[in-house]
Amino acid sequence: MNIIGEKVLLRAIEMSDKDILLDIINDSETEYSLGGWSFPTSSLTQEEWIKAQKPNANILRCMVSDKKDNKTIGTTILSSIDYKNGTAEIHIKLISDARGRGYGADTISTLVKYALDELRLGCVYAHVNAYNIASQKLFERCGFVKEGVLRKRIYKKGKYHDVTSFSIIKEG
Repeated sequence: MNIIGEKVLLRAIEMSDKDILLDIINDSETEYSLGGWSFPTSSLTQEEWIKAQKPNANILRCMVSDKKDNKTIGTTILSSIDYKNGTAEIHIKLISDARGRGYGADTISTLVKYALDELRLGCVYAHVNAYNIASQKLFERCGFVKEGVLRKRIYKKGKYHDVTSFSIIKEG
């Protein structure tokens, strides 16, 4: 089953996605703008990672494709899915050519709608590097509310940085 938005289609990861995933993970600008970290990744390592992915009720990994031309433009994840408490964390990574064109907002809105309406979660949250103003504005445009700041939570380029916490709650 695919998850369909206005502009995007969220689908399962396929072996044919190896190159775009490799480009995203090895892009130093993307790595700096997002939480987490990784070592440089080889084509073989990326292929092995895809093969190792198994169904997991607590994490949903999707590729993001443009509905118009079916071009893959990124990846999105719903992680730490907690069915008892009704929460999950959302992540998004788009290729640079897709940024600022509405794909991010549609990806977030589509995945949040799926999480709240289909998975029956009550809250989806995001952690955004405090210096990543564009991502903060994106989540706010999608209806997320700033909850607070996690001080000195990530280490990038030789120093610790704050992380801003956002969430969206199911109404009604």
